[in-house]
Amino acid sequence: MTYPPGSGPYGYGPQQPHDAGWGRDPNQPGSGWDAAPGGWETPAWDQQMPAPNWGQPAPGGYPTPPPPKNNSGLIVGIVFGVIALLVIAGGIVVVATRDSGGDDRAAGTSTPALVPATTDARTTTAAPTTSASPGTSGHLSYREYGHDWNFKAGDVELHADWVEGRDHPSCADIEVGGKLTSLGCQYAAEMVYKAEGGSLMLTQFVVGMSSSQKAAAAPDAYTDDDLKLRPGTYISNFATGKWKDDAEKEFLVITFATATSSVDEGTVKKYLKYRHEDILGALAFR
Repeated sequence: MTYPPGSGPYGYGPQQPHDAGWGRDPNQPGSGWDAAPGGWETPAWDQQMPAPNWGQPAPGGYPTPPPPKNNSGLIVGIVFGVIALLVIAGGIVVVATRDSGGDDRAAGTSTPALVPATTDARTTTAAPTTSASPGTSGHLSYREYGHDWNFKAGDVELHADWVEGRDHPSCADIEVGGKLTSLGCQYAAEMVYKAEGGSLMLTQFVVGMSSSQKAAAAPDAYTDDDLKLRPGTYISNFATGKWKDDAEKEFLVITFATATSSVDEGTVKKYLKYRHEDILGALAFR
């Protein structure tokens, strides 16, 4: 429509520039789609303008155009919609993160996320390199094996330094929820070793059971959730953690191996395998 000189759709005087941003290609620079919400240009109808005298004819005999539609409600709805989507996305991330951390267990409550080592059929071991001190009785003490571990069999040669040991009058200190006690535990001897320059630790329990039948039935009747290790007896924040269990006579042997990332998994398995089998052999010849 053609307007008289000096006039426009909103009457005489300077006219507000038409905001053509809504019709631009959102892929073209300056369109405002990629800008942060705070950078959006204020639409012309949100700017302070003299209120027109609605209902009165505009000078020059032209009828006053209808007031522009107020889209502020639409804009507010879009903003709240974006905020809602962000909140939902944030909630998914938090839940996923917490859920993915569900395997982590606090030290001292249970064995922290150890992985059972792959076990072959339980077999009788050869003569051990670990030997008990002379004069031992039926009740086993950690003192019988409280020394450095030097192992050699064929081309396999391993060494671990003695760290500490402890005799437990019951399994209360090493179990969760009385699980081992319910399986027949009477007492336990604990032995701790370090190897690979301190980057690998071996923690071993020889559990005295009420009978050889109870000992034979115990393996596979519990999980690492039913066990707990004392702080300082394993590598905290270990990269690799594995364990094995077997029975020999009236004893249940539980061996753990934990290591930092500087020790490869194959080496961890090797220490676990041979330390575990060595103590089983020592008990067989005891």
